[in-house]
Amino acid sequence: KFFIPIFWIVLFGAITTSIWFLPIRTSSLSPFTTRLMITGLYIGGIAFFYWATLRLKRVEIDENYIYVSNYVKNYRYPHRDIERIVRRKRGIFYTGTIHLKAKGTLGDKIAFIPSSSHYEDFLYSYSNLSFPTEG
Repeated sequence: KFFIPIFWIVLFGAITTSIWFLPIRTSSLSPFTTRLMITGLYIGGIAFFYWATLRLKRVEIDENYIYVSNYVKNYRYPHRDIERIVRRKRGIFYTGTIHLKAKGTLGDKIAFIPSSSHYEDFLYSYSNLSFPTEG
């Protein structure tokens, strides 16, 4: 969630900045076009990391509550506030979304990456809960 985006912003940002200040030679494109393409790639990478990782939260569960952390603050939601939990396959990993019945402090959808083994334990241990799970 933090290392790769920060690594991208710092390293590729330094490369992008240096490309704007150092002379470059390209065979088929003008230097200005090359600079614009690399800057676009840098901004696109930042947008991708924002969409893919910064929205992810840490989620834990017990018999009465679901605990959600944005790594700064912790929030507690009772099971009665959960509408459903959805798990979807995204290539080589799964993503999970908790849908709340009403908008909470973190919104009405909470995204997380479930642990394979812990998610199966959750389904087995808390199968009697009042909210449905999918996936």
